[in-house]
Amino acid sequence: MTDRAELESTARQYALFFENVTPERIKEVHGLISDDVHFIDPFNDVKGRENFEKVFHKMYEDVQEPRFKILDLAWSGDLCFMRWDFTCEQKHLGNWSVRGLTEVHFNAQSKVSAHYDYWDASRHLYRKLPIVGSMIKWIASRAAI
Repeated sequence: MTDRAELESTARQYALFFENVTPERIKEVHGLISDDVHFIDPFNDVKGRENFEKVFHKMYEDVQEPRFKILDLAWSGDLCFMRWDFTCEQKHLGNWSVRGLTEVHFNAQSKVSAHYDYWDASRHLYRKLPIVGSMIKWIASRAAI
């Protein structure tokens, strides 16, 4: 079993990485993640450090001024949950923000081995898009009580 203090230290450093990430600082996460890290969010399902980095480079291509604010770290055994707010400026959506939760798994060396993001892409993104948004709003209204 991995030392809990090491896991907590890695989790805090990982949270700081997100709060301070810039295109020039993406590689700083290497010491915190495993070679085969698994990353999932509503748009991506990738494995490996190189693909993990590509997700961040793509984010910087798609949005301006992306910022993460880590609100909480909570634990269930050796599993860490990171609650966060994300804000950015997006060309078609303007100022945009979303609250989400990340499930963080660790390997035996206390490195992040999996990062699974949970946030409502339908409510916070797709509904704001022209045409698609109207369809999603209509479907949601049909499903609501």
